[in-house]
Amino acid sequence: MRAVTLCLPDELFRDGGADAAGIGRYGERALAIGDEITGAGYEVQTVRLSSPALGRPLGHGELRARAAGLVEGCRRAGVGSASLGALRPSALVELEPSHVADVLVAYPSLFLAAVVADGGEVDHAAVAFSGAVVRELASRDAEANFRFAAVAHLGANAPLFPGSYSDGGAAGVSVGLQSAGPLLARAREAAPRDLTAATELTRNGLREQLAPLEDLLRPACERRGLLFHGFDPSPACAPDASIGEFLETVGGVRFGSPGTMAACAAVTAGIRSVGRPLVGYAGLMLPVLEDRVLALAWQQGRIDSDSVLAYSSVCGAGMDTVPLPASTRESEVVAMIADMAALSARWSKPLSARLMLAPPGADPHRTEFRAEQIINIDYPTAQGRCAGRRAGPPPGGPSRPLRPLRR
Repeated sequence: MRAVTLCLPDELFRDGGADAAGIGRYGERALAIGDEITGAGYEVQTVRLSSPALGRPLGHGELRARAAGLVEGCRRAGVGSASLGALRPSALVELEPSHVADVLVAYPSLFLAAVVADGGEVDHAAVAFSGAVVRELASRDAEANFRFAAVAHLGANAPLFPGSYSDGGAAGVSVGLQSAGPLLARAREAAPRDLTAATELTRNGLREQLAPLEDLLRPACERRGLLFHGFDPSPACAPDASIGEFLETVGGVRFGSPGTMAACAAVTAGIRSVGRPLVGYAGLMLPVLEDRVLALAWQQGRIDSDSVLAYSSVCGAGMDTVPLPASTRESEVVAMIADMAALSARWSKPLSARLMLAPPGADPHRTEFRAEQIINIDYPTAQGRCAGRRAGPPPGGPSRPLRPLRR
């Protein structure tokens, strides 16, 4: 499993701060559930906590106080990361983009999102605020953009970061799957004959994973006085399991070629028909710089931000870990977020934008992120060829060895 996420109640966040002791106790419960799952033979990559959405005006000091209390609660329990929640447009009145950057740079274990569309409407002020946060983070610590996203129509209690926030009610657990590997193995063996078979393969593969997990998780949560919110069955990639390769295998096309959108739609139909309690994106996600096949497609100019967003019309991707050179203007960043928000508002579907903007003065030909979960690539030129290094993958592909992903 990619993530076991305990969604915290609102009562822990009062008087402009956070109850570190109470958060620590919930963290201990979350870790106990993770240990129980591990004892049953599953690998759990991360156990994390998620805070309620922020829906009222708050200042820089209160945001920092909440962050400090949350981090201290995680430290007491031994939890590695947490979401500070999602900033709704109403929470931004007294905040500056620099305030958000201050918190994310000061607390590298925290994730945070800004809500830019909900209820069928785009909040353009929140879109502009989010673009300014991306630019501010790039100027201070570009790696921090991995922990910030603009989100649209994403419901509460999602397990995957960034974007996760709790509904503020009784504490409960959500789980995100690391399912690309089993699905890819099944696809290699079964070789679906058409896209209808690809949908069935995806649905059946996920059902086989979810049924025993639900039987394990529901009683584990009940014994600890927690709700079980559900699963996000979005197939997460891994260093040895590419969602891009899975799509190429079941779709019979090279990623980015004609037929890619049809393959995305077929797989998404399988994901959304598993019949279990679902939370979060519950769709196909395409993290460009976390997946070796997607990274190579970007490097070779077969996909770009427009095509990835187009695929989102039939799946659940948005624009995730999209590489942007340092020369990208803030107005372009804002426009990309606005496009994502508009698509989400039109179809009332959960999407996000996590844009990896290079810092000022960075190499204009290639990405140079230090985080080991990121696959560094060359930027394609206008002709679709790679700048700096030769077109196509460098020896051994575009990636370096990765540790298990953290998101």
